[in-house]
Amino acid sequence: MKINVQALNECLNIDGPIWIEDNPDNCIPLPSNYVFNSEWQRELARKNAIERNKNYKGANNPRAKTWKIVYDDGREIIIKALQRWAVDNGYSTSGIKSIAYGKWKRYKNLVSVEELAQAPTQKALDAL
Repeated sequence: MKINVQALNECLNIDGPIWIEDNPDNCIPLPSNYVFNSEWQRELARKNAIERNKNYKGANNPRAKTWKIVYDDGREIIIKALQRWAVDNGYSTSGIKSIAYGKWKRYKNLVSVEELAQAPTQKALDAL
């Protein structure tokens, strides 16, 4: 079977053949074991993402916010990366966020969780 590509060539303003033969024998076949979006490709992409971001988890994340946590006995701590801290210390992330955003007044032995103002980064200062 032949396909007329003259109109396409004119649209793209290129000099090319007027006819292209649709012949499966001229195609380069993919390997028989090749599968598009295979489990192997997804696993490779996941491993690459983990490797690329391994130094930016939790408190090392440059976008992580700083929080002040107040316990019912009066102790105060300053942390970075609220979700990571919650998981590491046995609190649920939804409970911590509920007290932080004012939905709850208390959660377990915590009386308040407040977001602190972020110190400007050197990059932000250089932009000024």
